[in-house]
Amino acid sequence: MIRRNLTFRIIGVILSACFFQAATVPSLSLAQDTGCSYDRARPSLENARVSFKSLDYNCAEQEILDYLKLESITIEQRADAHVLLAAVYYAKSKNNNEKRSLVIEQFKKAFEAYRQWRGELDISSTEFIGMMNEAQRLVDEEAKAALTPPQPPVIDKPAVTAEKSTGEQKKAWYKQWWAIGLGVGVVAGAALLLAGGGGGEEGGGGQVADTLPRPPDTPGGK
Repeated sequence: MIRRNLTFRIIGVILSACFFQAATVPSLSLAQDTGCSYDRARPSLENARVSFKSLDYNCAEQEILDYLKLESITIEQRADAHVLLAAVYYAKSKNNNEKRSLVIEQFKKAFEAYRQWRGELDISSTEFIGMMNEAQRLVDEEAKAALTPPQPPVIDKPAVTAEKSTGEQKKAWYKQWWAIGLGVGVVAGAALLLAGGGGGEEGGGGQVADTLPRPPDTPGGK
């Protein structure tokens, strides 16, 4: 009898433990899922900023990421979200290289969404503002590079020799009009000399021309 009662007690304890676990574990899981106090269906930057100022950086980051998923936000609101997320990463990250990379990346996304963004910063340190200015410069350089058409490669041309250049600009001397005229004159003079010389030998009546024919006048009377 005693053993039977002991068995019932043990079974009762086990069942109670199982019931307690079934009742409490889902609630704990739900608490972990909803630990951040914001509406998952309607995230807002105002609530994320409250979490940020309360030093709850994880909840602020999560709500901003959910906010950026909304398709209804404007480009200015999107820029505001990226700037606030840059502040979250600046405050949250401990590694300087990781911090710099994450912050500049969010600033770049902000200015790519809305280049004329002039909102207020949640962090006013010189380092944080310097990262913002660097992101602006990078965005401007990338935009300028995208608008500049690619330049064709420069091909070195072979140098034109003086002989070839002279030959293209001036004709050979034997092709000039004065050279042709002079040649004709020399040939004609030689023919007259030969003709005159033959007549003198036969009858002495031939006369030799005392001058050679003049070359033709240059064009224009010169």
